[in-house]
Amino acid sequence: MKHNSRQVTVVAVLAVLSFVLLIFPKLVIIPSASFLKLDFSIVPIVLALSWLGLPAAIAVLVLRTLLKLILMNEGVNTVIGMPVNFLVALAFICLLALGMGEKAALPRKLLAALLAILGMTLVAYVVNIVWAIPLYADFAHFDIAKYIGIKPYLWTMVVPFNLVEGLVWWVAAMLVVQLLAPFKKRLQS
Repeated sequence: MKHNSRQVTVVAVLAVLSFVLLIFPKLVIIPSASFLKLDFSIVPIVLALSWLGLPAAIAVLVLRTLLKLILMNEGVNTVIGMPVNFLVALAFICLLALGMGEKAALPRKLLAALLAILGMTLVAYVVNIVWAIPLYADFAHFDIAKYIGIKPYLWTMVVPFNLVEGLVWWVAAMLVVQLLAPFKKRLQS
């Protein structure tokens, strides 16, 4: 029982940290797409993945997303943008999980990172086509097709942004996972 309550506490703490990192000022990677902003809320989610496994990481992601929707909802932008953010992060952590584990060799970890970055980029591409672009046009009266076109938007903004974001996420998360490795041992004891 003590072990389970400790895990629940860790998931809750990591979810709050992830939420805080989600609302902090974000980095703009592509100046012409300043609405696409890099945040580091994935780092606590990857910590949960490393320390407690994929179900815990998904729980942190879900709680972080719910906190954003409930506490810091910015209307249309949040209601349309958070599902995109959620699905991209979910793809990243699910594919990254393929290379997690202390016994995973470096080539496997690097392959999982590459798959995670490419997978999240593909998810962002598809979700923008079927969800974000149509809903922003209908509800926010922002039709990207009229301004620059859907293909130029996807190939010059969405794809490059997600490739860079995925790489930054992976590097930042791996550095923090390594730095906090002693806490994983204490958590499991």
